[in-house]
Amino acid sequence: MINIREAKITDLNALREIGRQTYREHFSDIWSFAGMSDFLDQDFSPSALEKSLNSLNQIWLVVADEGGKVVGFSKINLSKPAPISGEVGVELQKIYFLKSEAGRGYGKQLLNYIYELGTKRGESLVWLDVLKTNLSARRFYSSLGFQERGEIPFKTDIVEIGMVVMVCPLSNSMQPHRAAISSQD
Repeated sequence: MINIREAKITDLNALREIGRQTYREHFSDIWSFAGMSDFLDQDFSPSALEKSLNSLNQIWLVVADEGGKVVGFSKINLSKPAPISGEVGVELQKIYFLKSEAGRGYGKQLLNYIYELGTKRGESLVWLDVLKTNLSARRFYSSLGFQERGEIPFKTDIVEIGMVVMVCPLSNSMQPHRAAISSQD
């Protein structure tokens, strides 16, 4: 069982730490060391996180295991137009888990939480962009009701990869298993 809750400003340091760790674990092969450091220093700086945590249009979710250890997180943006189609909905901007926690079903549980959150807020869909080369993530999202809409450019300091935009209408989402989700304020 995992615990999913909306992050507060007091979670800033935990988000910074887990964000930097998970991003390095998953994407170190597409950045130079200096490029990765620069990106993480910007994206997960205390000032950037504080601004985002205080935004009315952005929600950070913290995921902890049964023992209370933070194992992942997500960042969503409300009522944001998707690239290519212009459809407005919840943007799933970030969803990362520690590599050691892979295969435990946490991603499905977190997406279910996001589906429910989006529905409660009157959103009609969830959208995201994923690395074009990340075939396993694309299959995972497809299995949960996401459909590919097209590609947008993306590059790091060493490689041009591209991203695939994927959209899941909330009315048609497959709603991954609902068991084992709890919420705390």
